[in-house]
Amino acid sequence: MAKIIKIEQAVPVIQTKKKVAAYARVSMESERMNHSLSAQISYYSSLIQKNPGWQYAGVYADYGITGTLTAKREQFQKMLSDCEEGKIDIILTKSISRFARNTVDLLETVRHLKSIGVEVRFEKEKIHSFSEDGELMLSLLASFAQEESRSISENCKWGIRKRFQSGEIGVANKRILGYRYDEVQKRYLIVPEEAESVRWMFQMYLDDVTLREIADRMNRAGIRTIRGYTFQEASVRQLIFNEVYAGDMKRQKCYIADPIQKNKVKNHGELPQYYMTDCHEAIIDRETYAKVKAEMKRRASLINPTYCFTAKIHCGICGANYARKKGIVKGRTYVHWICRSKKEAGTTCSSVNFSEEELKNICAEILDLDAFEEEVFESRVKDIVVLENGDVEFYLVGGETKRWKNLHLNDTRHTVTLTDAFQGKIRCAKCGKTYHRVNSANRWVYWYCIGKRNKVSPCDSVNYTDFQLRQISVHILGLDAFDERTFTEQIEEITVLADGNLVYRFFGGRTAKWRRT
Repeated sequence: MAKIIKIEQAVPVIQTKKKVAAYARVSMESERMNHSLSAQISYYSSLIQKNPGWQYAGVYADYGITGTLTAKREQFQKMLSDCEEGKIDIILTKSISRFARNTVDLLETVRHLKSIGVEVRFEKEKIHSFSEDGELMLSLLASFAQEESRSISENCKWGIRKRFQSGEIGVANKRILGYRYDEVQKRYLIVPEEAESVRWMFQMYLDDVTLREIADRMNRAGIRTIRGYTFQEASVRQLIFNEVYAGDMKRQKCYIADPIQKNKVKNHGELPQYYMTDCHEAIIDRETYAKVKAEMKRRASLINPTYCFTAKIHCGICGANYARKKGIVKGRTYVHWICRSKKEAGTTCSSVNFSEEELKNICAEILDLDAFEEEVFESRVKDIVVLENGDVEFYLVGGETKRWKNLHLNDTRHTVTLTDAFQGKIRCAKCGKTYHRVNSANRWVYWYCIGKRNKVSPCDSVNYTDFQLRQISVHILGLDAFDERTFTEQIEEITVLADGNLVYRFFGGRTAKWRRT
């Protein structure tokens, strides 16, 4: 039987042109960099239009913008939006570092573009996102680009700080009310008419006018901020407390915490600051400026009184500051410092609370003082962090760090321990009797002075749980964990003083004191 084959007429395939765009970026605004950007735009425009299989979809260009954060690049975001609308099939770019220096942003963007059918081609690295090994190579090379960005940032910071140290001023704000920055003389010059407005503003503040009313009076007088906006309470506060008007400058008030995310944070002592006096002609004399600072402090104390611990104690669990809490129970006043998260509605934190008296005793111990001295504390302690386990870490002026071990645990935190090594070694200083061990309802083992059994005049010395004594002994002996043999060989006697403090006497005569707060 004859075989029959059907012959289909071939349908000609119409080749559609790929819609091709390019992305270019330079990170600094300068004449040279602008020229570089123009050259990139010209190059890509010519390249795309010369390819017969491509349809020109435009060139997107950002300048004077960092590559570490894609969200801040206007043209980049516009390009992504056009991709979503189907206007682009292929994106050309010079290199990975021009596209993004943040590895996470790069991979997320490329993956998203790939999912909607848009290919990205990196010329320098010869990587196409649609290729089999494209993503692997992108991950590796993007990581290098990110670290390069971090390295450049650190080098720039080092150079800036060196200039601060050498007295080179420079300014962050070229324009501020009352001044214009002279690029030739490298200093601020007074603008007379604006300077009068500044002096008026300072005088109103000394005349006990509120910041809100100062702003209103400035606005009614037709005076505007340097950017042409009406004055607000915040803008008045920023100007009045600016040391520039006294002829001085403070550098490194803020710093970039992460060169990748570009997070700007206030400098609370993490980095050195540089205060430069008599940098330019002052608008406000020093006497007036000193009065303003004093008035500022007075007003703040009326609204929100501060204490020596205010803003210095931070929670190591949630990061919030500790706040002062005052209460009265049965006619007795109690003052505690607690994590602010515990005071906020809807938030919780498991951090340890401290009484104000306890904090003062801890500080005295850390600073090696007989008693707490507020002036010494403020001059020597930069920051305090309460750790999750209740330990307190002190960051001192000069860079030294000290830790106070929290051995004052609540009963609920006690572990039931039974130690024979304490037997016969703990003596009460009040009555001279020894401490004995007792088991309390199988919850914990504690040690108490046998003098408490005296029916005529019972001793009222402090009790200690076995667990507490083990922890304190670990601290005194400098051990990682309690060891009965080491304790027995080194400690001759423990004396419980009338105030509850413990004195450890070593064999050989050396003593060590543990303070009960």
